[in-house]
Amino acid sequence: MRRTVQISAPAALQPLALLEDLKADLSISVDTQDEELTRLLLEASAKALKFIGRPIMQAGWQDTFVVRTGAAQDVLCLGRYPLVSIQSFCAGELSLTPYQIKDLPFDPDAAIVYPPDARMPGWMPGIYTVQYTAGYVAPGTENAGTNIVPQDLQEAIRLTAAAIWYAKGRDPNLKSESEQGVGSTSWNAPSAGSGGMPQPAVDILTSYQVGGIG
Repeated sequence: MRRTVQISAPAALQPLALLEDLKADLSISVDTQDEELTRLLLEASAKALKFIGRPIMQAGWQDTFVVRTGAAQDVLCLGRYPLVSIQSFCAGELSLTPYQIKDLPFDPDAAIVYPPDARMPGWMPGIYTVQYTAGYVAPGTENAGTNIVPQDLQEAIRLTAAAIWYAKGRDPNLKSESEQGVGSTSWNAPSAGSGGMPQPAVDILTSYQVGGIG
């Protein structure tokens, strides 16, 4: 059994893709639209986080595990991922030292913590409390390290922001139009249940939902 609680204040919403990348996508070279484009990136980021449906931005967390008597647990699967660092680890009344924590084998992408000794059959019965940092940081964040929002997730944000940009002033029910002798134009229809996000963005974001690989 695992209980997960957030122990740091929720981070303020930030654009999860870079303004300059969106401008390149839209072939915009002037700065007059920067404020509007930044607003669209924030709107697209909020839509993406809501669709993913689980916390993915970096924060501090505490997990409490109860391993029942007679059933050693192979690994401890933390409730939030990717895992950045472990600040404290307590097994019952025993607290591991910083050096012992540093030596704990874990998989950061899956946020799985393995027993410190490979010869152990698993984590023995008891109560384990782990305080840790997990999640991504927005691109452009100072001293972000290696845990920046992945490129494919940034792409989904830009696709959504671009779709909102192109939809301005257009009939939202219009799927295609044609003019004789000129040609025709069509748009990707929003995916059902996606909050208006285009299907290519939804395809990317689905992998970041619970049980996905993101």
